[in-house]
Amino acid sequence: MTKTHLYIDGQNFLARIRSILRRSGVQDSDITKYDFWGLLNHVFKSEKVDLASIYFAKLHAEERTKEKSEELIVREAALKEKLEQQGIRYVTGGAVRTRVRGEEVSFEEKGVDVKIATDMLVDAIDHGVETIILGSSDSDLQPAVAALKARGVKVVYLGFHARRNRGLVATTDRYVLISNDDVKRFYQG
Repeated sequence: MTKTHLYIDGQNFLARIRSILRRSGVQDSDITKYDFWGLLNHVFKSEKVDLASIYFAKLHAEERTKEKSEELIVREAALKEKLEQQGIRYVTGGAVRTRVRGEEVSFEEKGVDVKIATDMLVDAIDHGVETIILGSSDSDLQPAVAALKARGVKVVYLGFHARRNRGLVATTDRYVLISNDDVKRFYQG
């Protein structure tokens, strides 16, 4: 039996969905109103995905950014609940780092790509996963893709029409691109 697993870089994926929704006129898109499983079933209608996982960095409330950190943690908990209700496994890896420059506060994820790469390799080598679908536009994952292919694992890149990663398109066995219309179709706001 062929095992197919999907690995999604959550922040990367959600940023693209939010951007597409904003450009289509949805000003304040509540991502918990999004039918992720509907979108994934639509773009992979001819394949059976045995396990879908979405990866996020772990958020921590810091004293200097306490209010914003706590707001993000509450939103993350709601998103986690929504994804798990849809049958998508929520995985944390790495951490969110806070950067404060004067009055400007930004948050950066670190380590998510390493967790995805590690899980893909372990699942292929130890658990017999034969097809991996990678929903990330992070070129840092190309060495993991090459290692998987060298072991006979089929790798499919899942990206977006407007912002595909040319390196991953060239490195993987095939690619599936999500259109803007596909994104809009599954927003239930």
